[in-house]
Amino acid sequence: MNQKITTQIYFWIFIMALGNLNCNNSITKYEGDILIQNINVIDAKNGLQKEMDVVVKDDKIQMVNPHQKDFSFSGKTTIDGSGKFLIPGLWDAHVHFAYLTELAPSMFKLFLVNGITSVRDTGGRLDLVKPWKEAAQKDPQNSPRVKIAGPLLDGVPVVYDGSGPNRPPLGTGAKNPEEGIKLVDQFSDANVDLIKAYEMLSPETFAAVAARAKEKGLKLTGHVPLSMDVISASNAGLNSMEHLRNLEMSISKDADELLLKRREMLEVGKNDQGGILRSRMHEAQRMHAVRNQDSLKRKEVLSVLAKNNTWQIPTLALSTGRTNAIFARPEWRANYKYLPDSLGQQWMEASIKLAETSPDQNAKDYTKWAEEMVQHLSDANVGIMAGTDCPIFFLTPGYSLHEELILLVKSGLTPLEAINAATLRPAQYFNLEKELGTIENGKFADLLILDENPLDDIRNTQKINAVFRNGKLFDRDALDEMLKDLSEK
Repeated sequence: MNQKITTQIYFWIFIMALGNLNCNNSITKYEGDILIQNINVIDAKNGLQKEMDVVVKDDKIQMVNPHQKDFSFSGKTTIDGSGKFLIPGLWDAHVHFAYLTELAPSMFKLFLVNGITSVRDTGGRLDLVKPWKEAAQKDPQNSPRVKIAGPLLDGVPVVYDGSGPNRPPLGTGAKNPEEGIKLVDQFSDANVDLIKAYEMLSPETFAAVAARAKEKGLKLTGHVPLSMDVISASNAGLNSMEHLRNLEMSISKDADELLLKRREMLEVGKNDQGGILRSRMHEAQRMHAVRNQDSLKRKEVLSVLAKNNTWQIPTLALSTGRTNAIFARPEWRANYKYLPDSLGQQWMEASIKLAETSPDQNAKDYTKWAEEMVQHLSDANVGIMAGTDCPIFFLTPGYSLHEELILLVKSGLTPLEAINAATLRPAQYFNLEKELGTIENGKFADLLILDENPLDDIRNTQKINAVFRNGKLFDRDALDEMLKDLSEK
C-alpha cells in the first residue's frame, strides 16, 4: 500500500474517531418550564420505567426521556427526582359535592393535596354540582377536573326525595319512558358528562334512558334497578355500576324468584316513600343473596359484564366501611380537622360512638362477599374504577381514595392494577385516554411525585412529595400550606 493511500486511511479514521467523541460528549437540550430529572416513572400502560427525565411545558408533558447526565435546560425549575416515583394524577370516580353542602367549598383543596386531580360526581341537584364544574373549568390549575352526572334519574317513588333523615334531595323521578327521555335531554342540555340511573326505574324507562343517553354521547352509570337483573341492565346499555349494587341478587341461586318477588314488592309499595321501599327490599333479599351465591350464575353474569364493557366502581371504602372501620382509627379522625368546624366535631363524636359497637354478622358477611367479588371481577376481565362515595360515612375527601386503593389491593388487585383503576381507566371511561391517564408526550401534566414506590406498597401513594395539576407545580410546602388553610378556617 503506497504512502498516499495510507495517509488517507489514517485521516478518515481520525475524523470518525473525532465524530464519535463529539457524539459521546453531546449535550441533550431540554426546553420547557419544569424538568424532573432521573425519576422512576410508573403508569398502567408502560409499567415501571427507571431513571427518566420528564419535561413539563405549559399544561402538557413535553418529553419523557431516559435520564441524561449531560444536558442543558432553558426552563426555570429543575427537580431532582432521584429515588422518587412519578405517577399520573389520581381520580376519585365516585364523589358527591351536593351531599354536604357546607363541605363542598373545602373539597377542591382536599382533593389536590391528596393527588386527586380529577373527580366524577355521581349525583346531585344541578344547582349544587354544576357550579363546581364551572369553577374547575375557570381555574383548572387550582381545581381538580370535575365531571358531573346531575340528579339521580330515578323512577317513582324517588329514593332520595329529601324525606327522612340523611336523605338529601338528590334524585328526580320518571314515571314512564317519555319522562325518562325528557330528563336525559334536560340533563344533556345542562352539559352533564354522564347520566346516573337509579333503583326505582321500570325496565321500559331504563331502556329508554339508556338509548337516549347513548344518542347524546353520554355514559350511563348507576344502580341496577330493583325491577331488573344485572344481565338485562347491562344488555340495555349500562356502562358502569356503582357499589356492585344489586349484583348479589342476580347471582343468587334463586335469582329468578328474587326478581319476581321484588317486582311484587314494587307494585305493593308503589305509594310508599322511595327510601323506605328500597330499604325494605334490600333487607328482604340482600343478605339472603350474599349467602346463597351460585358460582355458575356468577360466571354467566360476569361474562356479560365483560362483553358489554359494563365496568364496576366497588367503593369498598364505603361498602365495607362498617367492618374495616377506618373511622375508628385515631389517625383517620385526625383528618377531620380539615373539615368545617361544626362538621368535623359532628364526625368526631359520631365516629367515636360508632367505634364502641361491633359490626354484626351481616356486615362481616357482606364485606367478605364484596372483597371476594373484586377478585372475581378482575379474573373475568371486568373493568374496575376506583371511587369512594365521599363524603358519605366519615369518608374525608381525598384521603378516602388512598384507602380505596389499599382495599382494592387487599381484595386481589396488584398495586399497578389499583393505580390503573384510579388513572387510565377513568380516562378511558370519558374517552380521554389520549389526554390523560399515562405519562407520555403531549398528555396533560396531571402528575404526582412520590417519595416511595407504590408498586412495593400501595400505601406509598400517600407519600406525596409534589402534585402537578394542569402543569402547575404544588411542592410539599405548597401542599402543607393548603392543609394549614383548611385547618385554620
